[in-house]
Amino acid sequence: MKKIRINNFKEHLYHETLENGLNIYILPLTNKNNYSCMYVTKYGGKDIKFKKGNKEYKVPTGIAHFLEHKVFERKEDPFDFYGKSGTDVNAFTSNDHTCYYFLGNKNFNRGLKYLLNWLKDLNITEEQVQKEQGIILEESSMYKDNPDRVLYNKIRENIFINEPSKYKVIGTDEDIVKITKQDLDLCFNTFYKPNNMYLLISGNVNPQKTLKTIKEELKQVTPDNSIVEKLYDEEPDEVAKEYEEIKMNVEIPKVAIGYKIPKSLFKDLDIKQIELDIYLHGLLNISLGPTSEIREKWLKENLFTTSYYRITEIKSHYIIELYATSSKEQELIKSLEEYVKDLKIDEESFKREKKLWIAHEIKALDSPLSALYSVLDDLLDYGEYINNKIEIINNLNYKTLKKVKEKINFENKTIVKIIPNR
Repeated sequence: MKKIRINNFKEHLYHETLENGLNIYILPLTNKNNYSCMYVTKYGGKDIKFKKGNKEYKVPTGIAHFLEHKVFERKEDPFDFYGKSGTDVNAFTSNDHTCYYFLGNKNFNRGLKYLLNWLKDLNITEEQVQKEQGIILEESSMYKDNPDRVLYNKIRENIFINEPSKYKVIGTDEDIVKITKQDLDLCFNTFYKPNNMYLLISGNVNPQKTLKTIKEELKQVTPDNSIVEKLYDEEPDEVAKEYEEIKMNVEIPKVAIGYKIPKSLFKDLDIKQIELDIYLHGLLNISLGPTSEIREKWLKENLFTTSYYRITEIKSHYIIELYATSSKEQELIKSLEEYVKDLKIDEESFKREKKLWIAHEIKALDSPLSALYSVLDDLLDYGEYINNKIEIINNLNYKTLKKVKEKINFENKTIVKIIPNR
């Protein structure tokens, strides 16, 4: 196994790729008495167009989430199995991956063997698919009454034109009823294969013994060398829709503003992708975060009761979303639009931000679960684990931060408001 030192800490990450293509990452934390384990496929809600061999496919939205439901449904229910073992289990689907995980402080080997065999195959009938369609439609219906979920889904729908992240991970109601057993079998056999998956383990575990168990359980799983290419249409810089109001049963209006930032703006900066990511997150936290001057100003003026921002990305763009609950939403929007023309940053704030990032890296090892998310985020974002983030952060400088700030623009935006239904 390859042994990777983490940030010059005493901890090491162990990595091995099996002959069948499965990438295994094990992070022993000997000072902990618990563990976490994740089995992840790089297949999520936005993966609706792909090429396998010489044939192209386009499947209905929501299949990744639908598959998560059906994979989780076994003769011996995972909740029952892990409950008897005194461990917790669950699964979730995002835009770019699906994750099955369990965590606890005992019966690790028993849980690991179950997980490895649980995801080997998919045995479903047409009747089971039809039944699940009804269950997922009910789940979808519940989300339609949740203002925060509606706001999130609508801002994504209005900001993207071709990017499939505009669709809800659960899928549209029209697509959910179109999903067939053949669709599910196709996507399972295409994306639930070892060379498209990660097995991540952290906690009080022995890497060598754990790897031996994994190899024994998966010795009959052969490589699948079929070539699969995920297909995405080029995403333009403009947004799909600049403004929308939705009436719902809310007491105070909710507002979201989504900015679409082309990555091409930063192409002449001589920095790595991870450095740019940290610079952008730092810039936003300094200028719009919990301790920023503008937030203090907005609080004094009672321009919001709650607010937060998030930054995500697709291949070609960064997406900055700001959410607020506000009875003075028009004033808030006006103030924000004026403020982003010249974001306020200073060198001392940047130094504090770097310290916060370093503290975050140290804290990531506080628990097996947070440690695994740190590894997984890197694998999904950069295709590898970045083991020297603290060194990278220490080498960031204020001069480059200002260059990043000068490059960014907030021209392409969409605004969505949810207002009281009266």
